[in-house]
Amino acid sequence: MAELKPATVLEPGYAITREQIKTLRTQDGNMYLLGYINYGSDNPQPCAVKINNLHQEEARISAQREREVLMRVNHKNIARTYKIIEKDNKMYIFKEYDVQITLQIMIQRLMRASQNVDEMNILNLGAQLIHCLNYMETLSLTNRDLNPSNVLFSSDNIYKIFDFGSSRIIDENQILQSMAVGGNEFFMSPQMLGIDDSTEIDYYKSDIWSLGMILYYFGENQFPWRKEIQQGDPDFEAEIEKMSRQKLPFQKIKTEQLRNLIRKMLEFNQEKRASAKELLEEKIIKDQLKVLYPQEAKLEFVTELIQRQEEMNTKQPLDETFKELIFNILIRYFTENKNFINQGSQVYKAYHSLLDYQMFNKKQLWQNFKIKYCTKMFIKNFVNEYKRQSELSTRQQQELLLLLQTIDSQKAFPNDPQQLIELAEKQYLTD
Repeated sequence: MAELKPATVLEPGYAITREQIKTLRTQDGNMYLLGYINYGSDNPQPCAVKINNLHQEEARISAQREREVLMRVNHKNIARTYKIIEKDNKMYIFKEYDVQITLQIMIQRLMRASQNVDEMNILNLGAQLIHCLNYMETLSLTNRDLNPSNVLFSSDNIYKIFDFGSSRIIDENQILQSMAVGGNEFFMSPQMLGIDDSTEIDYYKSDIWSLGMILYYFGENQFPWRKEIQQGDPDFEAEIEKMSRQKLPFQKIKTEQLRNLIRKMLEFNQEKRASAKELLEEKIIKDQLKVLYPQEAKLEFVTELIQRQEEMNTKQPLDETFKELIFNILIRYFTENKNFINQGSQVYKAYHSLLDYQMFNKKQLWQNFKIKYCTKMFIKNFVNEYKRQSELSTRQQQELLLLLQTIDSQKAFPNDPQQLIELAEKQYLTD
């Protein structure tokens, strides 16, 4: 580890230096200072420290608002807050920061080297931050200052939103507000800039615009207006307004799916602009998230299996074997992902419901042999029925598909009944 800088201890284990981290700035333009957590131990860790002055009433309100936001967030694409200390009319926020660089620095390096960014990097950035913005919206949070200088990039290819000084917790009845905020105008939505004043600001959709502009700038190394403009330039608002009438120009970004994604994010009309939830349903994003977050992809699949089983069981009771199989897949999932499960989620409730069912019937996990035997008999019955009738009823096909997907959740199964039967017989009935 690099030699420690002289530091002042604020609390045991938490210290701050006078050295500025030049690559980081707060929303109001102030610098972050280098600090340490675990200071005085054998393993001190560098971090970034933001100092909020609490002398003025307005500053105190703003600092407390930021504190409330930071205490609520817990996401891999949001820089972690280690500690918040209030001392001598100042608030010290100790935040995760080590070898990361900002996205702005990365873009500048690419531009100086006349290099184009790999489109997979643009997609990774988009998928990670769309996922993050959707998470924030579930907590009624908006950032309101998304720009390349506020996004960190770490050595393990993770992008993280860093500063939340402009963020807000939006009341359920105040989703749309007319209050703007200072920041980097080039990444602010037309509504926040006051260019489109036909409606009040939807800050969730404004964050989407900001991310769309980040992706565009990252991939194209320039802004859509294709000319040199400074912040505050009278031509700037006119160029943004043109985006409501002109097709978004692309030169360096070649993938049409990625272009369409950015177009949906840079829709001038915020009512037509895609939400984070809608963007998560885009195939290009869904496929990338399966790679980035395999735990969540598996959770989504397990949840779908549970829902289908419950729906089918409501219409016509299923054999106990289906419950046994679902129970086993849940046990495996919970064993592998103990720290990942939200206790309020449907899959968590289903797990406990099935656990109660097992305990009530005095079932034991070592009965796997019986489950495998029953499963094999079920598949054999479906195969024989198809060979006899040359078809399966809709219900039979649904049961067979549910059975096979529960046995092997990693495999993609065909919807065609003949192909399904052939695969089942070959893979599960051949000794």
